[in-house]
Amino acid sequence: MDSFRIGEYVTRKSYGGDIDFRISNIIVGRNGRRVYILKGLLYRIMADSDEIDLQRRDPVDVHKELQGRLSQDGIHHSSGTRGSSAKTAFRPKGRPGTILHIDSSPDFLEMCMNYYRDARIKAYGHVIPESEQPGSIRSLLRSTRADILVVTGHDGLKKGKYNIDSPDSYRHSRYFIRSVQEARKYEPSLDKLCIFAGACQSYFEGIMEAGANFASSPGRILIHALDPAKVGDRVALTDSRVFVTPEKIARLTQSGIKGIGGVKTRGHYIVYSRR
Repeated sequence: MDSFRIGEYVTRKSYGGDIDFRISNIIVGRNGRRVYILKGLLYRIMADSDEIDLQRRDPVDVHKELQGRLSQDGIHHSSGTRGSSAKTAFRPKGRPGTILHIDSSPDFLEMCMNYYRDARIKAYGHVIPESEQPGSIRSLLRSTRADILVVTGHDGLKKGKYNIDSPDSYRHSRYFIRSVQEARKYEPSLDKLCIFAGACQSYFEGIMEAGANFASSPGRILIHALDPAKVGDRVALTDSRVFVTPEKIARLTQSGIKGIGGVKTRGHYIVYSRR
């Protein structure tokens, strides 16, 4: 069998091929064997695998399946109460919150920006690797004047790490924690700046302690690529006189209450007064 290459689509045999991945990097392990670094195509999971556990996927099949899944999962605001036409037709005149979305994945960022666009929310998107995100937070908040911050990418518990209360057990949670800390140096108020941070299996408690309004993942489960955008969307479009609760967020996201948690947060939609 030919060796796998960066960019190829694969699944893991030991997990029954449940998740589609793209190979993002190849490193040499301590035993001298190749270790393949994998990133989820639909979920914000990062993992690694030995070559023997990988199964190739046909790119055509993968793209067809992804389009089908994204259609089911709501890549766009669907008709009815979530429809963009319904949202804008019955939305009182006002100004939604402004979102700064920082993501390590260009593909996921595009999905999320389309989601915001459908809802007619002003959003700024930037592709930045997780390790570089903390250093970019304050300057981007100053330049965009956003009042909602979404910081995300890929994450996951490291193999053989069982202390879920240590940032060292996670691939990227320490960067999400630092990003939230930097954002709170810019704006300490949880009402004035709403922050979501995290990805799959992220260190929820550490991110919340750093000052986030919402974070993943209380149950250390996978979260969907669009889940962070759904948090930002809901806060941006909720009347500032109304609170967004973790329970409301759980009903909107694919991952539910085990995927994303947080604190009761004031909406950021400013309704214009009538005179």
